[in-house]
Amino acid sequence: MNLMQNEGPYDTSVALPVRRIVAITLVCFAVSMIDGFDTLMLSFVAPLLSKSLNIDPASLGRVFGAGFIGTVVGSLIAGPLADRFGRRPTLVAALIMTGVFTLACAWATSATELSILRLLGGLGMGGAIPPVTAITAESAPVRRRSALVILMFIGFPLGAVVGGAISAVLMMRFGWPFVFQMGGAFALLVIVPVLWVLPATAPGRNAQKGERPGAVLQHRGMLPRVFADGRGVAATALWVGVLATMILSGFLVSFMPTLLHLNGVAPDRAAMGAVTLNVGAIVGALVLSTVVSRAGPFVPVACSFIGGAVLTVVLGNLIGVGHATFGMLFAVGACLVGGQLTFPAIASRLFPTDVRAAGVGATMAIGRLGSIIGPTVGGWLIARQMPLPQIFVIAACMALIGAAGVSIARWRTPAQAEGHDGAAVSAQAAQPAQPSNAYGAQVPHGEVNHGR
Repeated sequence: MNLMQNEGPYDTSVALPVRRIVAITLVCFAVSMIDGFDTLMLSFVAPLLSKSLNIDPASLGRVFGAGFIGTVVGSLIAGPLADRFGRRPTLVAALIMTGVFTLACAWATSATELSILRLLGGLGMGGAIPPVTAITAESAPVRRRSALVILMFIGFPLGAVVGGAISAVLMMRFGWPFVFQMGGAFALLVIVPVLWVLPATAPGRNAQKGERPGAVLQHRGMLPRVFADGRGVAATALWVGVLATMILSGFLVSFMPTLLHLNGVAPDRAAMGAVTLNVGAIVGALVLSTVVSRAGPFVPVACSFIGGAVLTVVLGNLIGVGHATFGMLFAVGACLVGGQLTFPAIASRLFPTDVRAAGVGATMAIGRLGSIIGPTVGGWLIARQMPLPQIFVIAACMALIGAAGVSIARWRTPAQAEGHDGAAVSAQAAQPAQPSNAYGAQVPHGEVNHGR
């Protein structure tokens, strides 16, 4: 099997057996869990690692920054590569990078070595999400596409929660290097089901214009194609919303344990602040995945962000007030972080097949950039001793910007991209029978995939 052969994307949204859709979604869910674990892995081991390698807070901050920069760049690079060479080979290459460089972190001896390794590992992990999102979207039935992408991305907070719990136990027994060894091994082991289960995309054609996706990208260029067909305003609005809400969640996840501790909460309970946000995110995303199957993703997500803005203001006045704080954290996580898990679904709906991975990759890169800006700006505001209620009012404005961005994206999304589920399914049913690929999915005439 030649993994790097030209395998342009094609839409497999019809005629895949249910068991195959479930298998594909589960494998992509596993990759998403690894991404969630990898993103917070350094946070889990930071106290022990800093003491063991004598790393000061400033140097540790550079290590964190290197990893975040790697994920941003990886998301931007992998999207076009996945559209040009295929989703599966790009995903495999990204997982190999993640696994190898995460394993190497276990033997790092300085902050400089860790920074380099986290940068390279971040390139891999950031590069895994665009192809895995495109695979999930293109394998799902049209009416369930948004819901399945959201369900797949629930793996991210779940990976963070489960990974944190496992790491807390194992690193005390085996040391901090074991956490990196475990994370790297998971990334390499998941390659086996990726190759076994995920479809090898055929060199299909643009369904509307009869063009090979690679040719589309070469002739028109990536950025013009991403913004083509009236998507410019919708894409820009979506990205502004992604950036704003990720600034908010980046601040909350990074500083909530610290803010709780500064307001009288014991350190062990304060550490549960970020966990509570992620648990709320899982529940919120599960609820939204059900709603968007009927109403589409735009309106429910905008309403979720508006509700989250109100809850954020309330949270700013409740920090340190017993159980009410954690109840509000759960609600904020459900509305805000749970809503953010729908962004890949919205992006996969907005961008057509030939640039879907590139569009999703740009969306994820902008979101990760927001997760860097949020803690930086939040830390600056806290250092200036701005009252917490005022900080959280500013944070709530980010949620409102997110709601506005999603609403504008809904308003300016081209009708053919938005896709009325019922109409789409009816149109598919009216099409003549087409040949199937090796996985049972119908493909355009003359484009049969022989399972390369």
